[in-house]
Amino acid sequence: MRLALLLILSLVATDCLAFTMGDAINISGRQRMLSQRIAQTYLLKAIQPDVAHHQKRLDRAVNEFQRNLTTLQAFEEAQSLQPQLRLVANLWQDYKVLAQAPVSKESAEKLLMLSNQVLTEAHTYVQQLQTLANHSSAELVNISGRQRMLSQRIAKNYLAYYWEINKEGSLSNLFADLEEFQNKLEYLMASPYNTGEISQKLEKTMGHFEYASKGFDGEMRIQGKRLVDVTIGTTDTMLYNMDGITKLYAAVLDAEKNK
Repeated sequence: MRLALLLILSLVATDCLAFTMGDAINISGRQRMLSQRIAQTYLLKAIQPDVAHHQKRLDRAVNEFQRNLTTLQAFEEAQSLQPQLRLVANLWQDYKVLAQAPVSKESAEKLLMLSNQVLTEAHTYVQQLQTLANHSSAELVNISGRQRMLSQRIAKNYLAYYWEINKEGSLSNLFADLEEFQNKLEYLMASPYNTGEISQKLEKTMGHFEYASKGFDGEMRIQGKRLVDVTIGTTDTMLYNMDGITKLYAAVLDAEKNK
């Protein structure tokens, strides 16, 4: 029994030691993405109430946000940033309750506002981590991680527009996000830290982004429910690609810091 307990404690200690600054920026960046994915999926539940998969998708996002928050709270290297993380945690409690409540248009409006507040505080925490890391490559982890968030906020804003929640504002935000995603993607593509694998994945992401942009510009000649499906599918692919790129940049950061 004593031996088993020692083994468990040893494994926990190893996990803690293995959690790096690159991991922290990556995971805290995912919190930004999850804040938008939760709101997006809430809207999907309203627009497509008969699709059972949406509830599972929402549950996974909520559970991951909570799990990531617990991990970041235990990160020793960033204990000086706990006040900012507490701001995220306090907002998260209200956001989580609302996200798991029955869907309604009135609640959706409140949820969208909270999603932006959680995002703002989560982004501030990522920025603080980047400063703490004190290396130029940390910016790449931050920016590529933010691209994950933008992929989900693009979808969120389109769904809000589709469901007629602040249509004018949602459409304006959608096109602003599309512009930012393209600008930051081009910035990443020019980075001297890019490996062949990173460059290839960035090119692939640009292709998916251009495809999604055609839908919003009306060039695909599809609309309504079909465009909802295309939007979710394409932005999820953009998310998947950027998640892989962010992990690669996190590895670059850790390698540079260990030189």
